[in-house]
Amino acid sequence: MSWIIGLTLFGLAYWQVRRRALERAAELSPTGMLRSPLYWIGSGLSVLLVGFVLLVGQMYRGAPIPAGLWIAIVAIFGVALMIRRALKWRYPV
Repeated sequence: MSWIIGLTLFGLAYWQVRRRALERAAELSPTGMLRSPLYWIGSGLSVLLVGFVLLVGQMYRGAPIPAGLWIAIVAIFGVALMIRRALKWRYPV
């Protein structure tokens, strides 16, 4: 019975996220932002940052986390913020 509730909640969340994503894409498409290399680099950095955070979560189970990984995470976060600011400056939507 609980799997039905979980599946329903997941379906509802997916439906809401998809609807908002389609609205956002329809809003950004006329500006040309979706074809911008900065947009794709920012999206790629976001995925990379999530991957590093998941890696840290997996590594935390037993071994100490290398300092270089933390520096990389902070550097990627800073670059992603600068790219986001550049996109806001170039495409003020």
